[in-house]
Amino acid sequence: MKHKKLVVGITITILASGIIGGILMTQMKTPFDIFLIKDFTKPTKDEQINYLKKYEQKMTDYVKSENPKVENVQWDWDSVEIETIQPDAGGIPTGDKYQSLDIEGGFNNITDSNFVLSFGFDNKTLYPNMKHKSITQPLRIGGNLYE
Repeated sequence: MKHKKLVVGITITILASGIIGGILMTQMKTPFDIFLIKDFTKPTKDEQINYLKKYEQKMTDYVKSENPKVENVQWDWDSVEIETIQPDAGGIPTGDKYQSLDIEGGFNNITDSNFVLSFGFDNKTLYPNMKHKSITQPLRIGGNLYE
């Protein structure tokens, strides 16, 4: 009788721990789970923003070189956006797609100032290419061109 109670007790313990363990495993994210769901071939938006911050001075110098009246630049890091662009040939999509990264900024500490700086991507690293950048929305104050 004691032997039977012992077997039943062990069986219940094993089943309960299996059920509880199964429930916990479905709720938890382990480092291994993150490894399985993260695409390590593409940098995240935060990784790209950190990359841009390393080159903030070069970006600022570029904007200043486009207009000698620009004395300083304020970057809006929350505005970083990655776009997929499909060029067309006279209204007919070519099928080619490429991505660009845009960041908005202001200048000379003027409240209503703005512009957009766009980058192409380095095909090998998928980070913004510092050599392929342009101001795609010109410098403006309150909607008027800044000259």
